[in-house]
Amino acid sequence: MPSYQLDAKLQSTLPAALVVHCGDHRFQAAFNEFLNKDLGLGGNYDRIVVPGGPQSLTLAEYLPKFSWASWRWFRFFVENHEIGRLILIQHQDCAWYKSLPLYLHSSPEPRQRQEEDLRRIRQVLKKDFPEVKTELYFARWDDGERIVVDFI
Repeated sequence: MPSYQLDAKLQSTLPAALVVHCGDHRFQAAFNEFLNKDLGLGGNYDRIVVPGGPQSLTLAEYLPKFSWASWRWFRFFVENHEIGRLILIQHQDCAWYKSLPLYLHSSPEPRQRQEEDLRRIRQVLKKDFPEVKTELYFARWDDGERIVVDFI
C-alpha cells in the first residue's frame, strides 16, 4: 500500500468547536465549505458524523443505546477537548428522518421535525452544559441545486 504525503499539518491547538451533522454524501462538501470558510473554523474542530446527525442526541426513548453512545461521544469531546462551541446541522431530505416513526414528533413536516429536535437538544444543553454555546443550522438546496445553510 502506498503512503500519501499531505499538505495538511497536525492541529496543535484546542478545537474551536464540536460539529454534529449527518453523513449524507450530498452535503459533505457543502458542510466543509460552510464550516471552514463561512464560519472561519479552518479545519479546527471536532466532528461527530452519524445518520440523522444531531437527532442522535434525542433518541433516548426510541433508540436508547444509540442515544447513549451519542451522548457519551459528545461528553467525551466537551470534557477532553474543552469544547465551548457546538454546531448542530440538519439537512433537507434526510433519509434518517424518513425512516423514523411520525409519532416521535409533533409535526409530520420533516423540516419542522428536525428543527424541533435541534431546539430540544439546545434546551438540554443549556441545563446540563451551560458553558457550551450552541448554534443550530439547516442545510437545503435552492432552485439551482446549490446548498444554502440557514441559521435557526
